[in-house]
Amino acid sequence: MKRLTFLFAGLLAGAAFCQEATVSTEILTLALDEPVTNLYFHNGKEISFFQANLTGLGEPLAYKGPQQFVLRASEAEFTAKPPLPAPVASVSLPLNADRVLLVCVKSADKPLKLVPYDIGKGRLTVGDYRFFNFSHSTLSMIFGTKRFAVAPGTDSVVSDPEWKKEVIEIDMEVAVVKDQKAKSVYSSVWGHRPGRRNFVFMFDGVHDYDPIRICRFFDVPSKEPEKKAQ
Repeated sequence: MKRLTFLFAGLLAGAAFCQEATVSTEILTLALDEPVTNLYFHNGKEISFFQANLTGLGEPLAYKGPQQFVLRASEAEFTAKPPLPAPVASVSLPLNADRVLLVCVKSADKPLKLVPYDIGKGRLTVGDYRFFNFSHSTLSMIFGTKRFAVAPGTDSVVSDPEWKKEVIEIDMEVAVVKDQKAKSVYSSVWGHRPGRRNFVFMFDGVHDYDPIRICRFFDVPSKEPEKKAQ
């Protein structure tokens, strides 16, 4: 009898383990190469429209569903009988993130690729900057009083208490590191507002005289509801 009990308990544990985790989050979208439109995802109880623009972060999409986020070409595919066509794209979303940045990488000759980043309040707060290096070069950066490097394919969060207080201007300089030598490729002064969370994407440039392309975006986190006095 004990053996049967242990076997039954093991089967229940295995079934629970096989169940896919559920994610409850907000998704912000951004397209890097081409706009993404006319796609759909299943959002818990309904099918929702999906798009990503080149010009800025999309409006937050409320999502509650499986950790594996799936995009399909039509609404009908979600209710069609198997075998279903392959999804246009899919990706595993980070767990326990209250907000996710979903970067859409798409070019004419390659399938759509989704790259998720946890941008929850525990990872980035107002006034902070997150630098994403999509170029093939290590970038050495001076941003205000901060000096740091970002390797290809990585990202870095940069924060300063002063950036959370008031509107200021921040000196910005970028150098490409090659053969252990740094060559300055960008210099500017950026306006800064303390209520924003900032996302900076850096890519390979088109010309030798302009080797790095920089795109800046921001979001404004929703405020926590005030608790009423008991």
